[in-house]
Amino acid sequence: MNETLPESQTATLSDATILDTTPAQIEQDNDALLKRAITGWTVGKGLASAEAAGTLLARPDGRWQLPSDGDEASEWIRKPGTVRRNCKFYMHVMFLHVYQQSRVPQGCASCFKVKVAPRTVRELVALSDVAQTLPYTSKCGLDAKTTYTSGLYGGYFYLDGIADARAAYANIREAVDKHSKLGTEVPVFIKRGCSIYEIKCGPSDQYRFASELGEIETALLARIDLPPRRSKPPMQQRMLTFAQWMETAYMSGDDSYLDFTAGKRWYPATVRYDPNGNEVPVGGGPSACSSAAD
Repeated sequence: MNETLPESQTATLSDATILDTTPAQIEQDNDALLKRAITGWTVGKGLASAEAAGTLLARPDGRWQLPSDGDEASEWIRKPGTVRRNCKFYMHVMFLHVYQQSRVPQGCASCFKVKVAPRTVRELVALSDVAQTLPYTSKCGLDAKTTYTSGLYGGYFYLDGIADARAAYANIREAVDKHSKLGTEVPVFIKRGCSIYEIKCGPSDQYRFASELGEIETALLARIDLPPRRSKPPMQQRMLTFAQWMETAYMSGDDSYLDFTAGKRWYPATVRYDPNGNEVPVGGGPSACSSAAD
């Protein structure tokens, strides 16, 4: 994970350069920045790739814009807190496109999470309630739709650094243990960054971060407008998220969703027939259209 660029590629962009936002200076600075190379792949190529994927929008003034989420339904219920991570920038622009999944962004170095792994949707709903009472930035929802994450459900509490994560762990573990619908058997643990980083770049306790990466990320952040901070979703959108949880539980055979539907199945059960019975339902006899060759 140690990243060392050739000397010719490590020219420093000064603070004055980063803060100068006149169009002419932006164009000049962007030109130098876009030529910076990471293992044979330039920053410019990475940004072009992000633009093509729709995760970065180019503007006429030479700046870029990260798109907002809009009103699309999410599988997560989030709670804002004191920690805010620019995941759209670090994951969806830097890691996936600029670094081509070969480097963990410097901006993610201090990202630690306390993860709670509910085993049923009943536990997920209970955890979501617990999360609202704790002072941490968090999200609770479906891991089932995340490629590199094992399990159906997850709750993530975001912390800045391992020391804060260890302190938060004690509080979160206690809250989970004391809840009547959770308890000591529900897994709680500390992890670093996103799971895809370890899949692509190796164990997180062995990450090495070169100063050049932080420099590039800082320079780009000065040229990219972030999306507005999430507001609490309207009740209709929260209900759509809740419905996704229930449907996932149904599809996975987790019948604890019946707690939230007054015992009504998500879809009607199919009829099952006794292999040793002798009843013949309507139309259940041999078909006149059948041929001996079938």
